[in-house]
Amino acid sequence: KKMEAMKNIDTELLDLDKQVEEAKRRQASLILQRANLQEMPSTWSSSGETLVEVTPDDDQYWSIHNKLKETMSNAWISKVWRVQNTSLWTYYSFHKDRLTMIDIDHNERHVWHGTSSLDPSIIYNDQQDGFMMQFSGMGFWGRGIYFANNSSYSDSYSYKPSENTQSDRPRSNKGEREMFLAKLLVGNEIFMNRDESNSKAQECARLTVPPTDANSGLKYNTVTGETGGSQVWVVYENGRAYPDYLIRYYKGKRDPKRTPFETREEAVQRTKRYSNNPKTKDVLPEFKSIIAVPAPKGFVTWEYHDNGWKPYGKTAQDALETAYQSFVGTNNTGIYKVQVQGGEWVYEVDLKTFVQTNIEHSAHTKRDVRRNTSL
Repeated sequence: KKMEAMKNIDTELLDLDKQVEEAKRRQASLILQRANLQEMPSTWSSSGETLVEVTPDDDQYWSIHNKLKETMSNAWISKVWRVQNTSLWTYYSFHKDRLTMIDIDHNERHVWHGTSSLDPSIIYNDQQDGFMMQFSGMGFWGRGIYFANNSSYSDSYSYKPSENTQSDRPRSNKGEREMFLAKLLVGNEIFMNRDESNSKAQECARLTVPPTDANSGLKYNTVTGETGGSQVWVVYENGRAYPDYLIRYYKGKRDPKRTPFETREEAVQRTKRYSNNPKTKDVLPEFKSIIAVPAPKGFVTWEYHDNGWKPYGKTAQDALETAYQSFVGTNNTGIYKVQVQGGEWVYEVDLKTFVQTNIEHSAHTKRDVRRNTSL
């Protein structure tokens, strides 16, 4: 009888395993379906790569530079990559919409996260969760996924690239480290002071989920506290954070070979790129805002990036330049979107972000645009 009972249990366990696998496949399928409807960030390029390098001629580079140095003044960027993972962004957006549906403020923040000995590629190449509870260890607030306000705090948990680093990132130099600047949906948070008492510290250490909000009867979304001189946030579920940027950096004296520009002003002067948003040095921009230097008539070419820069057709060129001059003439406050025909498709070009969107394609494909005055 015992053998028969064990056999029945084993059969049920196998059935449950199959159901779990089927649920995972179904989840992956739904994420793909949602991705076809989900808008991607306007900062994303048309590159098919998951990692897209952000260079010093981009305002995002300097916003990240400033945020890194807020609590690590001797840190310098070697490389910055934007993570363009459609599946992870779709899953993250699902969680954002879920908070909206239950009338909870997203409370979205940019926060730091070090992966310790785990190669960051495991996170940014994942097609389902990204930051995963499965890789989480125990901390002062229990077993969860930890994020920090201060780069100096996450520096202690940063990843050290080696010869075993994934081939989609170049080999590192001595002393370089890597960590993520992530988007986090904090939602409804509770501050738990573990230094309040020994009993409170023990309560925090035992956490596996956030405590319940007495007002709503629902669990808080996030636990927050202070440690190591930084505020930290802890989540206990997958999907509420997105690995927005991967930063490779080093500390000490600036190396001009790795960090060619010391300041944004120097980079602007050298690259002839100008921004109309003076706050970009303090706030991580959600889009690039560019003013091109006026050029003599006949010396301007509008181009889009598709495996290299390619010129628009003459009709589109004229339409874009006319719209651009009108936009600049209103001190960048007028109409900034213009539609142009290209082959069988109609595209909408945003003159603020310099991004083209295929408004007829189901995926709303986006490509970078530039106004080339160097011809």
